[in-house]
Amino acid sequence: MAFLLISVAIFNGVAFLMPKRLRRTDMFVVALFGLTFQNFVDMFVNVKYDLYGFFQKGVDWPSLIPMLGLFPSAILIFFNYYPWNHRIRSVLYVGMATAFLVGFEYLSLLTDYFYYNGWKLWWSVIEYPLLLYINIAFYKIYRTLTRPDDAR
Repeated sequence: MAFLLISVAIFNGVAFLMPKRLRRTDMFVVALFGLTFQNFVDMFVNVKYDLYGFFQKGVDWPSLIPMLGLFPSAILIFFNYYPWNHRIRSVLYVGMATAFLVGFEYLSLLTDYFYYNGWKLWWSVIEYPLLLYINIAFYKIYRTLTRPDDAR
């Protein structure tokens, strides 16, 4: 539990203190979609298929700590530093983010708050870029829809 709480403090501290490159509304929408999408994925992979989970099988209150304490701040940090106008750097950035997230997942497995029940770590190497690119696509759609009408 100590690793989780320290991680929550670090992730949220970085998200709060980093120089913001996104508008507040963008940060809100990105965090909300990231949280919603992650919980949608977890609903199937964790609850329905029980391939991994937090603390114990099923839905439990302590699972809200990583869900609300890590996911929104992690996606905000990711988006804040994403190199939007550089194709090669953006691919490398997603690769580095994936490596970081897989490493963080591995460290989380060594604690008492996260467990595998059939999931393989290498599946996360495939899953994370997919999830990140879906978040990026959502943000691009959101930005297109919120542009002033004369800019469309």
